[in-house]
Amino acid sequence: MDSVHKGILKKFEYLKGQLIIGKKEIKGQNSTDRLSPDSFVPEKHMLHDLIRGFYKPAGKPYLLSYQATESEDNYGKQIIWKNENKAEFIRIEMAPPNSPKDNRKKSDIDAARYNLINNIPIGILRKVKKGHNIILGLGKITSEREDGIFIIEPFSYNELKKENLKKLEEIIEELDEIEVINTSVFREVIQRQGQNRFKRTLLKRSNNCALCEIEEPFLIASHIKPWNKCTDAERLNSNNGLLLCPNHDMLFDRGYITFDEHGLIKISSKLPEIIKLKMGIKEDTTIFINLQMKEYMKWHSQYQFKK
Repeated sequence: MDSVHKGILKKFEYLKGQLIIGKKEIKGQNSTDRLSPDSFVPEKHMLHDLIRGFYKPAGKPYLLSYQATESEDNYGKQIIWKNENKAEFIRIEMAPPNSPKDNRKKSDIDAARYNLINNIPIGILRKVKKGHNIILGLGKITSEREDGIFIIEPFSYNELKKENLKKLEEIIEELDEIEVINTSVFREVIQRQGQNRFKRTLLKRSNNCALCEIEEPFLIASHIKPWNKCTDAERLNSNNGLLLCPNHDMLFDRGYITFDEHGLIKISSKLPEIIKLKMGIKEDTTIFINLQMKEYMKWHSQYQFKK
């Protein structure tokens, strides 16, 4: 695990509840004179750049920390308190940058999603007033709402079992080795991690192809509404997915088969009879579709299916 990343997170946990006045103890004197190494962090470092709410270290795909500012001039109330005097919160509703002129907006949002997908904690500060910040410890981004708000819940290293702590450290070590070369590489990493999480969710529902008896590890998590057509919330929504074997995934993805609102298969007239026979496609095949899946399947039938 990267000792600087881990050390900064540990430092946030240690400083929980402390009021820090000025920027010196958060980011150092200036851009060349950062915080000195200490018992937590072995190198010069900073907890937050104090420029914006989201702090994403240069060249890294994740958020390191977040500064909650509850001014009405910004995003209003963000923190739902458990005990404000003890700096204990129930959740934080983290609003992403929304200025159309903000050229770092997209990379900040992508970074937040990276933390969400990989369960990477972040340090939390609360700006009380100009130059006054209270450290709230650590939090984890647990979800992204359809309106773009990220939900943060409390997190503590001290509450982790040793095996879970080791797993988390291995994940952070892997992420800290990543140098983001360009936007396309970053997007590819985000998509891959999102697909992995998406599949794990679908596997909780079933361990078989929806159309045949093939089991994991030979299954593909197939999006009903394709990834590149989805909103960010839709991409990780398990109701937008089916587990399919490679053959049936190909037919579904290319629109040769789809399903109606009752789960009954619809077969494209463009699918050759010999392929139907060899791939076991039968006119009376029915799969399970819940209420939420119906809207996605309706989209697939209208826009993806080869009529």
